[in-house]
Amino acid sequence: MSFFTDGPRSRPLFPVPEQELFGYNGRPWVEAPHEYIVPAILPWSMPLGRAERTIVALRGIEVWPESVSFQLSVYSRDLLLNEPGEGLIDHRRVPDYNALLVGVLFPDGRRASSETISVPSATKPDQPVLRAQGLGGSAFHVDHEIFLWPLPPDGPLEFVVQWLDRDIEETHTALDGTAIRDAAKEAGEIWPGLPAREAHGLPVRRVGAQAMITPAWPRESQAPPPLPQPQRPSSPPAEAPAPVADRPRRGAPLPTRLPRRAR
Repeated sequence: MSFFTDGPRSRPLFPVPEQELFGYNGRPWVEAPHEYIVPAILPWSMPLGRAERTIVALRGIEVWPESVSFQLSVYSRDLLLNEPGEGLIDHRRVPDYNALLVGVLFPDGRRASSETISVPSATKPDQPVLRAQGLGGSAFHVDHEIFLWPLPPDGPLEFVVQWLDRDIEETHTALDGTAIRDAAKEAGEIWPGLPAREAHGLPVRRVGAQAMITPAWPRESQAPPPLPQPQRPSSPPAEAPAPVADRPRRGAPLPTRLPRRAR
């Protein structure tokens, strides 16, 4: 006897364009490879920052072959957000040092934090990359994913939290960077041997979380000719004013016939 006792039912068919997953783009600093890798899980849970009415806690770590994702949750006794999907950690050009800030400090002195903007790039960055993303929750509990590239070197990795608006001063929590690097060896590939995406010679440009393929800018010799500018209609010639003698005096009765236009 089948565990699912109900049999299959007919479903309406909708025209869905066929799509296939292409191979991994090989840029581990852009985002976590959720579609290609099963991460190793480190079930580490601990408070990272605490105040009377607010707690910032680590719920676990996903380790990828070359990066790591921290699962971060915020709990509060009063209202946090009306839209928890937006998250509480905001990358800004001008950081708000009263808001929730997170960062990491590597054993070799390198650092990364949410007070800067890590824009996805096609070339390998020379500094660590940290990005925070809201994952939803409720008005009193908000989840986040903190993406970090590269993997930390051996030694203590310090995770730093600060939230002055919630009375959480700068707090450092030491994590085992060696254990994180060792766990990366257990991450497994899902679809080995997928074909690479064909870009057809067009450069890929990333805008925020979207990717667009746009043609290369033409050289000056290949630039298209400028579009013709619409011509404005010529204004009719100004009419000469009527002779002074033909103008009616103020208070005089209007003439029965209008004066002829001067030729």
